[in-house]
Formats: sequence, C-alpha cells, structure tokens
Amino acid sequence: MAGPVSRRRRAGVLALLAALPAPLLAFGPGAPAAQARPQGRIVGGSTESTNDHPWVVALASRQQFGSGRSGQFCGGALVTPTKVVTAAHCFYDESNGRQVDRPGLRVVVGRDDLRGTAGREVVARDVWIHPDYSFTTNMNDVAVVTLTESQVNRQVIDLVGQGETEPYRPGTVARVYGWGDTTGHGDYSPQLRGVDVPIIADQTCAQAYPGGQDGRFDARGMVCAGEERGGKDACQGDSGGPLVVAGRLVGLVSWGTGCAEAAHPGVYTRVASVGDAVRSVL
Repeated sequence: MAGPVSRRRRAGVLALLAALPAPLLAFGPGAPAAQARPQGRIVGGSTESTNDHPWVVALASRQQFGSGRSGQFCGGALVTPTKVVTAAHCFYDESNGRQVDRPGLRVVVGRDDLRGTAGREVVARDVWIHPDYSFTTNMNDVAVVTLTESQVNRQVIDLVGQGETEPYRPGTVARVYGWGDTTGHGDYSPQLRGVDVPIIADQTCAQAYPGGQDGRFDARGMVCAGEERGGKDACQGDSGGPLVVAGRLVGLVSWGTGCAEAAHPGVYTRVASVGDAVRSVL
C-alpha cells in the first residue's frame, strides 16, 4: 500500500542538504551554527491523549493507505460537531499537484493509538477546499471535511479570529499535534503526539524560505513555528494537524524542508487569514 501523505516538503533541497556537512545554520542573522537533533517526535514531543484534546482527529482511507494505522494520512481539528478543518494539500497528489479523491474517506475520533479500535471512524460526506488554494505556492492551504454523523458530545476547538495578530507574536508558545513521522525517515507514530513550538518572526521565516527550491514564505497566509536550534517540529504525516495557542486553532501543518532542522522551521497555514472563508462553510 502507498504510505501516508506527507507534510509537503521540498525534495530538491533535501538532496542538496544531504550532501552538505553539519552543522546547519540557525534561523536568526548571526546566530551560531547548530546541528538539528531530531529525536522522539511528532518531533521532540511527547505522547498525548484525545481525552485531553478531543478535537484532535485523524483523516483516514483504509482503501488507499491500508489498515495498519487505521488508514491515517493526515490530521485535523473538529471545529463544529460536523466539521473538521485540515490542510487542502491532503487532497492533492504530491507527485503531480492534482486534486484527488480519498476513497472511503473517514474521520477517526477518540483514538489515541491508530493500531487499536477505540473511538469511531466517521464517514465523510464531502470536502470543501479553499477556492484560492495554490498547490504551487502553498497559499490558502485549508480544507473543511463534513461528517455524516454529528459529534454532539465531543468538545470542539475555536478558530482564531480573522485578522488577529496577537496569537502570532514571535516567541508565543504553540503546540502542534499529530501521528506523523518520528524520525524524518518514515517512522510514523501509531500514538498521538504533541510538541511545543514557539512562533517565529515573519522576517526570520522569510529568510529561511526566500523562494526557489526551499519554497517561499508568505506572511499573508502562513506562519512559522519551531525551535531556533531545531529538534522540535511537525513532520511527514502530520499534515493538516492543529497548531494551538491558548486553546484556539491558529495554524494547520502545511509544509517545510525536512523535519526539525535548525535552518528550516515548520510552516503552517495562518488560520487568521482564512478564518472568514472557513466560517462561511461551517
């Protein structure tokens, strides 16, 4: 079976970085060189439970990705009893940039360990993708999945307000959740994990992603988060997973180069830039 859809990463630059000696450069201008140390993740994180975060869900297609991990390929956040917010690129073919169906699409709720049977696998009715989403630029990377059955007894998470800036203040501690790669080499976690990652200044992120093979950061629709010296990050398989500040959804795992590298923080969809569009379909 095919593997899970990854957090989008730039393959060209990965080959280049693999040929370069460590250490990598840290984010800030004049920062000392430091080698990223990806260790037990989401990257650098700890085990979590949907009992504590009942709005964290997994997107799954057993038909496409097999049953070993419940068919999980992306993450998401329950924002109403029938609506899940996730990343638009979860519904695109990474090899050609074309939109694809996910046969037998389900949303897994209340399941910490994807190898088990706890919780429920709820059938998805339809998927809305932001009309201005660009696979090429990663802008407006947001989608909404509608469930066939209302999860009225499950806590949901609030979206940050359209245009809000305070949750994105540099240094603000956010937490990201997912079932993705724990090493950067395809070692996907069966257990939900989370990690704290500080918000990074837009100017610093723009220096890390100026364009070309690394991709271009655009603060109008993106936000970066991660440790300056690396070691904490979302990774492949965490796509669409929630980035949370003070109990509200502020970001969605979108893209980046590698995982937990000092020179390349994780890039997230800035929910404050797409909030109104999302709310229009809730």
